[in-house]
Amino acid sequence: MVYVDAADRKILSILQREGRMTNAELASRIGLTPGPTLARVNKLESAGIIRGYAALVDRDAVGLPVTAFVSVILKNHGKAASQDFLKAVAGLPEVLECHHIAGDEDYLLKVVAASPSDYESFVLDRLAEVADVQRVKTTIVLSSPICGTAVPIREEA
Repeated sequence: MVYVDAADRKILSILQREGRMTNAELASRIGLTPGPTLARVNKLESAGIIRGYAALVDRDAVGLPVTAFVSVILKNHGKAASQDFLKAVAGLPEVLECHHIAGDEDYLLKVVAASPSDYESFVLDRLAEVADVQRVKTTIVLSSPICGTAVPIREEA
């Protein structure tokens, strides 16, 4: 476990919202010089606290306006069935997120598609064909008034 101090927390908060910021600008914003700032960022990356950097793409602009949350129940609940399911859905580019959940369902997927009929084809031709899928339940997103990616960074206790 890597100790994350107040300066590291500031770095995390800033980079989550402005990932393309230069190291010099980041250093200025947190009140350190560029060298120690870069060392801190490298430490956070090496420790896996910063897992990567990405551009946030407007799904409508690239022709994927349909978002659905898909609950999946598996026929079998053993480790092998779960691993096989995860391997299969990892190969489906429409699946943006996969969560192993507690409750009546086993997995919750976040899926994008070009249209309702494309989503239907995805479910019938690809997802339902994955071994051990027993049941699929879909919730279509009408709008996303709150949609963020930044994890709230708490102050030190």
